[in-house]
Amino acid sequence: MSDSDVIEQFQRWLQARLAISEEIVDPSERQRAALQVESAIQLAIQYRDVVDMTPENIAPPFVEREDSVRIISDDESIRSSGRQDAIICQKCDAEMTDDLEFCPACGEYP
Repeated sequence: MSDSDVIEQFQRWLQARLAISEEIVDPSERQRAALQVESAIQLAIQYRDVVDMTPENIAPPFVEREDSVRIISDDESIRSSGRQDAIICQKCDAEMTDDLEFCPACGEYP
């Protein structure tokens, strides 16, 4: 089933919902439901037009990779944070900075 067929099926479903909304007894609720479905129908029509006009040679926005995990180099300089102002939490041994008054990992105050 193509994208256009799915959109057309969705539009027909919305049109059926519009017919059902006409049976709502409360006039304000009937009007609200009708406006909501009519707006959705208009959006479906606009989307179908965009899909029909879109050339097939446009690259997809997502890039597929062979590996799902990024490999990090074994270079020690990458692993090291390089910060000279880092201190170690006495409770959980997490790295802390001088600009925080508490450990971001465990919340302990030094």
